[in-house]
Amino acid sequence: MQKSQNILHYKEIGEVYFVRSSRAKNLSIRINQQGEVRVTMPRFVSQKRAEMFFRSKQQWVMRKLDEAGAADCRDSMPAEGDCIRIMGRDYPVSKKESDDSVEAAVWRILKEEANRYLPPRIETLSTEHGFVISGVKVRKMKTRWGSCTAQKSINLNSWLVMIPQHLSDYVILHELVHTRVPDHSRKFWDELDRVMKGESKKCRKELRNYRIMCFPVVPED
Repeated sequence: MQKSQNILHYKEIGEVYFVRSSRAKNLSIRINQQGEVRVTMPRFVSQKRAEMFFRSKQQWVMRKLDEAGAADCRDSMPAEGDCIRIMGRDYPVSKKESDDSVEAAVWRILKEEANRYLPPRIETLSTEHGFVISGVKVRKMKTRWGSCTAQKSINLNSWLVMIPQHLSDYVILHELVHTRVPDHSRKFWDELDRVMKGESKKCRKELRNYRIMCFPVVPED
């Protein structure tokens, strides 16, 4: 079976893989367990038509990603008083008056820690590699690790502090490269691989094993 693929980036969803297959008879969309979105294209369907098809189903995809995240994390949602591990440290989950749920408390804790870590980290990496950005914001996002605006402002998901540092660095560098190359052309991937000294494909593959909205709970002794 012969296949070729093209990767596009969509707001609120992230990377979408358009895969052309000689065996496919119809356009279809699949979302795997890691939240990876793939559009399968028959050989006689144009890229433009496939993109139009995907845009018509975009709200459905976003809903399915949210549903998958909620289902995957239901059994591992910490109870109040449990701990979550953030960058090697244990943090007790304790609701405040502003928190209407344990999930809200977790996001609050994550944002506090992410605001301490991510802005200085992006400053270090941008200086090291010669990138210029107009600003950085740490946000609660359930389907994307990060984004870059046309004004070269970077948005980072507070959940990044829940994954290994080399992978959060990959996400940061991915968005920084978008300040130079706004699309996902070959030029973009070549530049990202150059900045990461040949490690970008390895990190990208490893990142697929992690999901936003899954709660690692520290077990009791």
